[in-house]
Amino acid sequence: MTATVTPSTQPEIATIAVSGNWQAGTHTQVQARDFTLDVDEPPALGGADVGANPIEYVLTGLTGCLGVVVQAVAGELGLNVSGIESSASGDLDLRGFRGTADVSPHFQTVDLQVHLTTTATPAEVDELRRQVTARCPVLNLITDAGVTVRETWHVN
Repeated sequence: MTATVTPSTQPEIATIAVSGNWQAGTHTQVQARDFTLDVDEPPALGGADVGANPIEYVLTGLTGCLGVVVQAVAGELGLNVSGIESSASGDLDLRGFRGTADVSPHFQTVDLQVHLTTTATPAEVDELRRQVTARCPVLNLITDAGVTVRETWHVN
């Protein structure tokens, strides 16, 4: 007998909260649950380089979120995924940060590489990719901002 999952029609809101404490210059310490993250800029941008910069954390969030969602969806689909490696890079036009009114300060494009180790068939991987793309909160945050995301998935 298989169980039928009925999607909820009511919102199921999860609130995520962090707090930041500016240290000096461009350095801020951010508290996320029991974790302290240092956010800073490299010296070329006026920082002391004691942590990743905010936009690097966006890409960190993307690759981390992708791993979570791949495992969740693979489990739902009954697929064996024994390895996930991902990398992301993004291009932004610094004129937006500097205040040029007609240039957005966020990424213009993001390149996302995903390497899966799996025994899934090509059709199963296509379904996995489709669902992950639709359900990854950070990926959707980026694409909903109008950023072009170029995804490349490789299967080992």
